[in-house]
Amino acid sequence: MNTKNKLIITAAFLFCGILTFNLLAQDSTKSLAFKKNRPYRNSPYFYQPDLSYQLLQQFKLVQLANSGDPLAQHELGLRLLTGEGISADTIKAVFWIKKAASQKLTSALYNYGIMLINGWGTDWNPFDAFDNFSIAAESGMSQAQYVLGVLYTDNLIVPRDWNKAYYWIKKADSGGFEPAKNVLKEISPKVTIAFKDSVEQNKISLVNNSSAKKENDESKIKPSLNLVFIDFNTDLDTIKEVSDKVLISDLMRTEIDTVLNSFSDKNDSSLSTFYDKSKIVILRDLADSGSPEALTILGKLYQQGDYLGMNKLNSAEFYIRATILDSPRAAFLLWNLVREKDFYNILNDAIQFDDPVAQFVWYGLKKLGYDNRLSDNDAINLLQKSAEQKHIPAIIELGFNYYTGKFVKVDEEKGLEYWQLAKQLGSLEADVRIETSRIFDSIDKTNLKNSFDRIVFAEKRGSLLAQFTLGHCYEYGLGVKTFLPNAVKYYRNASQRGSQFAFAQLKRLYDDKRPASDKFRVENQ
Repeated sequence: MNTKNKLIITAAFLFCGILTFNLLAQDSTKSLAFKKNRPYRNSPYFYQPDLSYQLLQQFKLVQLANSGDPLAQHELGLRLLTGEGISADTIKAVFWIKKAASQKLTSALYNYGIMLINGWGTDWNPFDAFDNFSIAAESGMSQAQYVLGVLYTDNLIVPRDWNKAYYWIKKADSGGFEPAKNVLKEISPKVTIAFKDSVEQNKISLVNNSSAKKENDESKIKPSLNLVFIDFNTDLDTIKEVSDKVLISDLMRTEIDTVLNSFSDKNDSSLSTFYDKSKIVILRDLADSGSPEALTILGKLYQQGDYLGMNKLNSAEFYIRATILDSPRAAFLLWNLVREKDFYNILNDAIQFDDPVAQFVWYGLKKLGYDNRLSDNDAINLLQKSAEQKHIPAIIELGFNYYTGKFVKVDEEKGLEYWQLAKQLGSLEADVRIETSRIFDSIDKTNLKNSFDRIVFAEKRGSLLAQFTLGHCYEYGLGVKTFLPNAVKYYRNASQRGSQFAFAQLKRLYDDKRPASDKFRVENQ
């Protein structure tokens, strides 16, 4: 394996493991682990005005579009995009929507921005998309104002600016765009009361006399790409608690089919919604795949004890596994759990009986920096004892240690042997790690189709590592044709779930495309 790929796969496997927390020596409210950095899965939409052109025959519509009528051009583009009364053709759709956007038609500017930021029928160009969204937002379009506000939060296209983000999302909320409400609540603490008052009293304006032509038509909304609201800035930490509703929302935002089909009420505010055998089976399957959201919920259920029965060691194990996968929610909940008076008494008693869960937990506390009383050798010995009892999480973690050289000397073959053992015992997470190692280690790009298919399967089951790996596959053409927009999508979704390493890859792709303009100069924050 070359050095570059070795570094990438090590970071991919570790996620937050490379950022172990010395929590005993710091204020927990300032730790990255406790960031309220879980972004909303913010969906921009295509805007389809209810135009009289929809009633025109196709021939007449094409005539008007060719004559330069921007409304007809936009309508023709939407029809080509959706296949409404005409054969769908995304590239031609972009051609006509771009034509209308060049004439400053608001809805066309917005929709062309959506296509640019997705790379649909055109080259992926988030910077040109930003310019189109800006003009549409300045013209008063609520959807564009919302998207523009979100883009000011992520520090990818333009420098993060909470004031501008608040301004535009507040405009969208005032305009009645429903998705803006929740995001406005989350960013509100990051803005001063004085600034909010100025916005409320219309004392501040960020509008530059846009020449966009805004149609007065009702919208027909169709869902599109998910934008990301990501904040890894530790100075703005505001998390005080992790409610049941937040954990449920995190799970729902993964948009995993089994989750959407089984947990239909996105507004549930209590984990009692999981008090059902079939739902627990689903959670365990997701956890086995490597879903930090499912792992965290299972940890909370064992901590509460109302349905599964209280078991603080099981709770700690699920929190540890989720924290290793970069979950700030789980890190916060784990820290509170280990501070409970009886936790270490329970842990010590179980260790005396060679309990494999207890052995894994104490190792995990050492690894994550929650408990430094163990030496590295003591920690790895506990993990080894747990693995010898066929405890799957311990086997996977031991494989990781040998594969990457954490606590032990690097031995990739031995690491793979441990993962193979865990796979034989039924672990999908171990299978993901094996296939991921093949993808990163392979010299022959043409022999990875099976590995790619296995990663796709795991990603659909909730694996965060698989999600990041798909981004890598699409970026470098490993097991699939290179397609940068898909690389961006998978890196973005993994970032949204808390992966800082995925965000670093996403930022790199943006930097590779970044124009020289000062407007788009972004410093690391």
